[in-house]
Amino acid sequence: MSILTPYQWLREHIDDPNLVIIDTRPRTAYMYGHIKNSISIQIDQLIRINEYGAHLAPNPDEASKFLGSLGIDDTKTVIVTGEQMDPSVARIAWTLFYLGHEDTKILDTSIATWQSLGLGLVRPQKKLTPTEFIPKIQNSLRIKADELKDIMDNVVILDARSPQEYFGGHIPKSILLPFTDGLGQNGFIFDSKESLESAFQQKQIPSDKELICYCTHGHRASSLFLQLQIAGYDKVRLYDGSFIDWNSKRLRLE
Repeated sequence: MSILTPYQWLREHIDDPNLVIIDTRPRTAYMYGHIKNSISIQIDQLIRINEYGAHLAPNPDEASKFLGSLGIDDTKTVIVTGEQMDPSVARIAWTLFYLGHEDTKILDTSIATWQSLGLGLVRPQKKLTPTEFIPKIQNSLRIKADELKDIMDNVVILDARSPQEYFGGHIPKSILLPFTDGLGQNGFIFDSKESLESAFQQKQIPSDKELICYCTHGHRASSLFLQLQIAGYDKVRLYDGSFIDWNSKRLRLE
């Protein structure tokens, strides 16, 4: 099942009562105009910040109450939307996958592109009907610092940050693979499956080893995580604590 939803499909199904559209942009942008029937969720509502400033996966109980209050449960298809360069889209989608909401997708175009295609934005907000969100945690999608330290020799660690950040300091044995390399053209969120698959093969990213994605806070790494999945890599995990978490524990881990 594809992670991406074509904008043509959303246009035709936008009034489906079993569809929840999430707008990840800042609240002010959402209030100014959003895709019809979408709801506003910002990244800080679905992360847990530890004492070092690392952005970790949310507490499942708190997340379930929050998502249930927005009308999200396992009967709903969730489509996450936002802007092309903003990795909040990918981080919120990854969080939903981690919480066990399998029927989660990403709109293939940015909201700005949606508007430029003449599909229009609205201001009235959707009326919400609370429901019960039951988390089914997918631990296979996430890794913590201590486990990463123990298996470093057997996995491929991918750094989704910029070259400047990488050369300023990175997790040992990690490979630079900026998330921006996999973003789409002309307002599309990601490159095509074929383009991503070809790019990762050219960069010799193995398909038979487990891949660990990280960045600074785990947001850009979420984008890389999804790009790899779109390309057909199924052994991918997110180090959501990322470099902030690793650096805070560096003396113990290295």
